[in-house]
Amino acid sequence: MKRMFGKRFRAGGYAMFAGCVVIILAVLANVLVSSLPTSATEIDLSGQGLYSLSDQTKRIASALQKDVNFYLLAVDGQEDETVLRLLNRYDDLSDHIRVSCVDPTVDPTFLTPYELDINQLYANSVLVDCGGRFRLVGYDDIFVTDYVYDQNSYYGYSATTSFDGENALTNALHYVASDDLPTVYVLTGHGESDLGDSIREMIEQDNMTVEDLSLLSLDEMPEDADLLLINAPETDLNEDEAALLVAWLQSGGHILLNTDMATEEKFPNLMTVTKAMGLTAGTGLVIEGNAQMRVNRYPHYLLPDIASHEITDALAEAGYYILMPFAHPIEEAEGSDAEITWLLDTSDSAYIKPAGTAAKTTEKEEGDPEGSVHVAAAAELGDGRLVWFASKDMLDEYVDRMVSSANSNLYLNAVNWMCGQQESIAIRSKSLSASGLTVTAAQSSFWTAVLVVIVPAAVLILGVTVYFRRKRK
Repeated sequence: MKRMFGKRFRAGGYAMFAGCVVIILAVLANVLVSSLPTSATEIDLSGQGLYSLSDQTKRIASALQKDVNFYLLAVDGQEDETVLRLLNRYDDLSDHIRVSCVDPTVDPTFLTPYELDINQLYANSVLVDCGGRFRLVGYDDIFVTDYVYDQNSYYGYSATTSFDGENALTNALHYVASDDLPTVYVLTGHGESDLGDSIREMIEQDNMTVEDLSLLSLDEMPEDADLLLINAPETDLNEDEAALLVAWLQSGGHILLNTDMATEEKFPNLMTVTKAMGLTAGTGLVIEGNAQMRVNRYPHYLLPDIASHEITDALAEAGYYILMPFAHPIEEAEGSDAEITWLLDTSDSAYIKPAGTAAKTTEKEEGDPEGSVHVAAAAELGDGRLVWFASKDMLDEYVDRMVSSANSNLYLNAVNWMCGQQESIAIRSKSLSASGLTVTAAQSSFWTAVLVVIVPAAVLILGVTVYFRRKRK
């Protein structure tokens, strides 16, 4: 008996006990970890941050007062891992959010209340529902593919794919959980530039109604108007239209204005509207003299400083550039009590060509005014708001792509701010391919010198040095 319960037995008992303790601790650790949210157990290592949610999304989710269901519509076992992981991140944000997978082929009646046809659905689409108010986010809304003409491609075009999952899902969440949605009107009748389908779609995706509006037959702005967009008119307003808009601003109306080489002489009535908010147009084309704040070889393509404001903060903090081609000055008008924030400013080395686009040279000449110039502003007076961008071409799709869609996001941020939707500021798509790179004129010159002169010279000197050292040996 002593041998049976000797040192070996006790050592074996201790080992068995220790093994049991380790197993129990491992089981408890697994149970604890499995109860933690996905955000605490999975790290987003994707280069584009596909599974990371923005602060705007977190604020919208934390403010929910209603239960919202996210249904991933996919065949059992064929769920898209990227979409499912993103949905789990939403699930972690609020007790009001529930995520579940539904196989419509197994339960076709699930889609009946939503009047959706299973044959017209993309697999791995997401249905967002809040008490019967719903929005379908298609798989093609999550992974967005853009086609661009490319004469060097075998198919005649090239394709780029972006992950727009957070933008689409957060907009759907905001839509189903909101009772009242803003109405945005676009002014017509003065040769205004087309706003563009992409900008209209972005505004509508942010859960706003977009409609065209002529002021000719109106005595006052529509009651449901939250914002009026005026996009680069070619001709001036008439006096009645200007008076209507001034009265609307004074009663709390909001205007987002883009202009193309506007002057007081050409647009006296429109300037009556802007002066009511403390702003007016300067004369001439703005040229940037600082190579760090312009596009290489294009001194009239400005990369201005971005001031701090609700409209600009997200873009500035992320290190984006704003590109303002063919901009004119914006100045403060006399005799106004409006609170003005200058959103975009050039460097002190900028100067103005008074002849505008008719100037024969972009080089600085005697008599050209020099100094920092304002090319975007936000003005507030009472409840009235005016945001003014002094560049018609900032919304051009090619220009917007040069700065990774920062221009369109800035514009959409202004729309949301003026409609009181700070929580739904645009969340940019995350590219699944190469990212755009904006290079200033100074940076271009520096890297040209490094790569074309300094590096080859260093290699040549090193080679000659090694050659002579070996020859001496």
